[in-house]
Amino acid sequence: MQSIGTTEWLNNRPTKGPLAQSISSFQRAAAARDLLVPAINGLRHVPSWAILATVLLATSGICATAIARSRAEFQSSSGQRERLVSEIDFVRGANASLQVEIRRLTSDPNAIELAARERLGMVKANDVVVTMESINSSSMVSFVR
Repeated sequence: MQSIGTTEWLNNRPTKGPLAQSISSFQRAAAARDLLVPAINGLRHVPSWAILATVLLATSGICATAIARSRAEFQSSSGQRERLVSEIDFVRGANASLQVEIRRLTSDPNAIELAARERLGMVKANDVVVTMESINSSSMVSFVR
């Protein structure tokens, strides 16, 4: 049994190797140098105007794409706005005509009577009601000469 006061068990424990090894910064720098040096040497042979032209062409292409997308979205939004404005105008007109009809039906006795007769099928007490068969529901009439 080991006593609590001794550290012999700590000094005599088996040591294990590191689980992961780090790459030294020298190896990383050498690998980067192996990749960059040939690329830089290759760029020395390309004229500067060609690099500038390539950058300008790429920038112009990106800008043209962004402008084309923005223009298409703007046209779509404008068309949608026009449709909504025309729909709002139509609904406002229908609303105004309904308000006029409501005012007429609440104040004009002739309009009230007409609406009651047409919409509700009401008649006055002294009216004579004659029911007629509809032309659409009657049988077909043929004329013989």
